[in-house]
Amino acid sequence: MKKIIIFTIFTVLMIFSIQQISYAEEPSEEKDRSEEVKEAYKIFKRDLPVKNNTEIIEEEKKKEVKKIPSKLKKILPTEEQLEKITLRTIWKFIDKQSNFDEEVGIETMTALLRDITRVYDPIVNKYRVATIQIEIIKYDDIYELEYYWDEISVNSLEKIFDNGYLVGSPNEDIDCMFNHSEEGAMTLCKSNEYIIQSTIYDKYQEHFSYNKLKVGSEKLELTQDEMTTRIVDIILKNIDSSINEETQLYKMLESNREIKESELKEKQVMNKKNKEEVENNNLKVEQNRNKLLGIEKDKKYGIQNFSCIKDEFGLITISGQFNNNQIKKDKVVLDILFLDYEQNIIFKNSANLLDIDKFETKRFLGNTKIDESYSTCTVKANY
Repeated sequence: MKKIIIFTIFTVLMIFSIQQISYAEEPSEEKDRSEEVKEAYKIFKRDLPVKNNTEIIEEEKKKEVKKIPSKLKKILPTEEQLEKITLRTIWKFIDKQSNFDEEVGIETMTALLRDITRVYDPIVNKYRVATIQIEIIKYDDIYELEYYWDEISVNSLEKIFDNGYLVGSPNEDIDCMFNHSEEGAMTLCKSNEYIIQSTIYDKYQEHFSYNKLKVGSEKLELTQDEMTTRIVDIILKNIDSSINEETQLYKMLESNREIKESELKEKQVMNKKNKEEVENNNLKVEQNRNKLLGIEKDKKYGIQNFSCIKDEFGLITISGQFNNNQIKKDKVVLDILFLDYEQNIIFKNSANLLDIDKFETKRFLGNTKIDESYSTCTVKANY
């Protein structure tokens, strides 16, 4: 019995010693595995280049750039001004964005208005919600503006104005135009510093009817309800306080076609006037030339200074001169007629003038005698 108890105690001690050895070995194995993992990680690890201080500073500067509010926002029409010209609340701003290109000195402002009286339905009324887009461009250099405009538009400003339906100028420094289509309308004004454009997209023309004929008795005429001209008018007055407050842009715009037709008529009249001036100048040159040749001043072409005088012996002296024009003549026949008191021909005589050069004056002198008394005599040149 005593031996059994001693064997049992010995067995228990052996088990505890084995467990301690196992517990001692496990942490050591885990440590070795951890070291192996680290070594393997070093093999597949890719070293990234370290950024220098300059790059870090530049990135920090980019993060620190703040958007400066555009001054152009101040010249946009306020919602109170929009409500005033529509007599109720219709248009609300839903977006305003500005940009400034310091390199070319061009600042832009774009704003979008929506008709809030319309319920937006993505299926049924998606395209019935009218919108107005406002664009303002502030520039310093006209050449930079032309380059910029070529980048954003397929048509040049010159072509846009040339194709405008209506054109006009609130003052000598501002030119404006208006055009329309079945989708809406656009008003654009250009000054020495600004480009202002207002475009309405109103497919069902609920705010203004743009589908009238462009010519004839039913040609389109703007009223105070046309929004693009009214908005541009507000912006112009916000920019230039010298524009008369009572002046309305929509009243100042005139038919571009009628203006062109009027200019064409004026040009034709001017051309005719210039042509007459040229002819008069040429005549003066001829008169001066004739004067140098000894021909009487301000002479008239044809027979001049004609007379027939009868003396006391019944002899009739016929005299005068023939002033030729710019055409040379080989022969001119002079028919001399003697008339009684009842203007009947009682005697006829003829004389010939030969080889008359252009602008030449030939004098003629002759005598004749008739038995009958006469009242007067006339002469006619045939050539």
